Amino acid sequence: MPVLERKIVHNMATVCSHISYPRFVLPLHKHVEYEIMLFTQGSGKQFVGEGVSEYKAGDIALIGSNVPHLHLCHTKLHSTSASHPEGEWSAGEAIQFRPDMFPDNMKDIPDYRLIYDLLQKSQYGIRFYDESLFDEMMEMVRAFDSSEYTSRMVCLLRMLEKLHDCQHFKLLSSTAYNQANPVPDMKEPVNKVYAYLYNHFKEKVTLEEIAEYVNQNPTALCRYFKQRTDKSIFRCLAEIRIEHACKLLAYSTMNISQIAYESGYNSVTHFIAQFEKIIRRTPSEYRTQIKL
Repeated sequence: MPVLERKIVHNMATVCSHISYPRFVLPLHKHVEYEIMLFTQGSGKQFVGEGVSEYKAGDIALIGSNVPHLHLCHTKLHSTSASHPEGEWSAGEAIQFRPDMFPDNMKDIPDYRLIYDLLQKSQYGIRFYDESLFDEMMEMVRAFDSSEYTSRMVCLLRMLEKLHDCQHFKLLSSTAYNQANPVPDMKEPVNKVYAYLYNHFKEKVTLEEIAEYVNQNPTALCRYFKQRTDKSIFRCLAEIRIEHACKLLAYSTMNISQIAYESGYNSVTHFIAQFEKIIRRTPSEYRTQIKL
């Protein structure tokens, strides 16, 4: 299964997150922390902001603060069970660090200028292609893991300086995302509903479970959500599922039945009906058109 080691700088703790998906298919998400990602195994598609690009073991990415991103692992089918593809493992290590660990006026401080320029570019997402750099960065990650306090901070600054100096890179999105975008207030009911839907859209979702999560009466929650979004909760759930299905249709080799299941549908007929209602074409028509 894919494994992503996250090392959070600002609280000096190492947090390991073992992702249980058989394929590296995660909901689109963002966080205030910058993220250095080292892909150690597997390959697939990386969605950063508005951009989509291939990743493979040995690549490095730097994702800016509050930049939306997700990963879709390539799949491989075994002839013995074509209806249940086994996902190729994807694994990596990520170091996350908060913007507030740097001075507010860092762009005016000469010693921070290179890092400031790098972090500004990271709002587009950056992919680095350099085998020797990858090996150096992995050594630095190991040093980072064994360090504490000031030494740990020095390790991070050296990593960022190395990335700035790399000449083999490309920006991943045509749009720079504003790192000052506020993090959604997760106590606000609409945001809590969206968080629940994104985290559970592959499962059977009931209004009672959502209302319990938000800690509101189901009827009152439905009314409030519709007033704030002009959509029903289950319309939003369908859009999240179909958005995910569109990515699978575009960037995977799964068949329609597999995509329906991966997107939270137990009935292929219902999936196709929902897809047509939202996208105005069938899944097969959509896949054909985007391949032209």
